[in-house]
Amino acid sequence: METQENFAVSVWRVAAARLQERHANIYRDWFAQMVPVRLEKDGTELILGVSCDFYGEWVESNYRDLLDDALADINGQSYAWAFEKGYEPVAEIAEAVPAVPQAPSVPQLPIAPQVQYRETFENFVVGDANRFAVMTTQATVAKPGLYNPLFLYGDSGVGKTHLLCAAAVAAQQHNRALRTRYMSCSELLDRFYELISRHTSLSEFRASLRDVDMLLVDDVHVLARKPQIQEEFFNLFNYFYNQQKQIILTSDKQPCEIEGLEPRLVTRFESGVTAEVCVPEVEGRLMILRKMRDETLLPARLADPILEFIAEQISSSVRRLKGAFMRLASLATACGDVTMEQAEQLLAPQIDDELATRVVSMEVILQRVAEQFGISMADLMGNRRPRNIAEPRMVAMYLCRRHTRHSLPEIGNAFGKTHATVLNAMNKVPELCRKDDALRTRMRQIEKTLGRKGGC
Repeated sequence: METQENFAVSVWRVAAARLQERHANIYRDWFAQMVPVRLEKDGTELILGVSCDFYGEWVESNYRDLLDDALADINGQSYAWAFEKGYEPVAEIAEAVPAVPQAPSVPQLPIAPQVQYRETFENFVVGDANRFAVMTTQATVAKPGLYNPLFLYGDSGVGKTHLLCAAAVAAQQHNRALRTRYMSCSELLDRFYELISRHTSLSEFRASLRDVDMLLVDDVHVLARKPQIQEEFFNLFNYFYNQQKQIILTSDKQPCEIEGLEPRLVTRFESGVTAEVCVPEVEGRLMILRKMRDETLLPARLADPILEFIAEQISSSVRRLKGAFMRLASLATACGDVTMEQAEQLLAPQIDDELATRVVSMEVILQRVAEQFGISMADLMGNRRPRNIAEPRMVAMYLCRRHTRHSLPEIGNAFGKTHATVLNAMNKVPELCRKDDALRTRMRQIEKTLGRKGGC
C-alpha cells in the first residue's frame, strides 16, 4: 500500500508539471524547490516543505490562485495545501517533472568605487527650512562616524534623495578609496526576495554589503510590516554600527512614526542624529526656479514675476515646483515669452490641487474639532479625561499631525503633553474609527470643513 508520503509525491508531480507548463518562470523561481511532505485531513490537504516561513508567506500572498489551480481535479480530487518550513529540495522529486533551465547566479550587490549623480551639495538650494539637514549631512560625509546613523526624514518631493546622492558623491570626493553603496530600500527588498526565491543562503545577502564602508539607503519606511527583511536589516545595521561604518537613511516619516517598524529598529534609527528635510520657504523656492531657468537658458522668456508666481502658488513639494516650471518652460520654448495670464491658465490644475492640500493651522483644526464634538477649546486643551473629552482630544492631535507640518513634540507641547501621547493618538484613532461608525463620520465631516480628503 502506498504511504501518505508517496501519495504526496504523486500529487505534487502532477501539480508541478502543470505549474511548469503554464507558468514556467514562476515555477522555476518559486515552486521548483518545494518538497511534498505528506497528505493530511484524510488525504485532502498536501503539506509542502519550504525553506522558511517568509518563503511560504510570499507564495501564499502572490501565487495562491496558481497553486489552487494546479492542485485542482487530480484524478477527481482537488487538494488544499499548507506550508511547513525547514526543508531543502530533494533531487529525485525534482527529476519527476521536466527539467527547467538553470537560473543564473544572483549577482552581488555592487560597491560603487566612483558614483556619478547629477545631485550634489553644490546644486542643492539651502534655506532656513532645510539648513540643519544639509549641514548635518555635510558634516557626516566630512567625518564618517560622527553622526551614526544619520536619519533624514520629510514628505515626498522635498529633496531627501538629492541629499543622499550628494552625500555619496561628496564622500568619494573626500576619499577615493571609500567604498560607498547607495540604494533604495525597494532595491534592497528585490535583492532579498530574489535570493529567497532561489533558496540562496542569506549569508550571501549579508556578505554582499559588508565590504561597504558607507551605506546609504533611501526610503527605509518600505521596511514596515516586513518582519523577515527587518530581521536581516537589523543584523546588517548592527554590523555596520559595530564596525564604525557610516549609515545614512531617509524616510517619509521619523522612526517613531513608521507603523509596522519593530521597536528595536526604531531605537537604533534614533540613536544617532535625526534631521527633517522640509519644503523650502518661498525665497528658497524662488532660488530653485531661478537656477532651473538659468540651466534651461530661458531667462528672457520666463521673467521674475512668473517665477515669483510659481514660488508663491506651489508650496507642497520641490518635485511639484519643478514640474510646474517644466510646463511653463515647454510653453516658452515652443511659443516665446510667457505671460502671467498664460502661466495662470496652464498651471490652474496644479494650483487647484495645491489649494486642496495646503496645510492648515493647528488653531483652525482645534476649532473645528471643538465645534464638531460640542466641547469648549478649554476642555480640548485641558487635562480632564472623561471619554467625551479624551476622545476628541486624541482626534485633534491626530488631525494636527496629519494636516500640519508640526512635529510630534510640537503638537504635544501645544496640548501640554509629550510626543508619546501624540504618537498614541496616531495609532489609536484609526483603530477607534474602524470600530465606531459615528466617530468615523465625524472625522470625515471635520476634514471636509478643513477642505481635506481622508478620514481614518
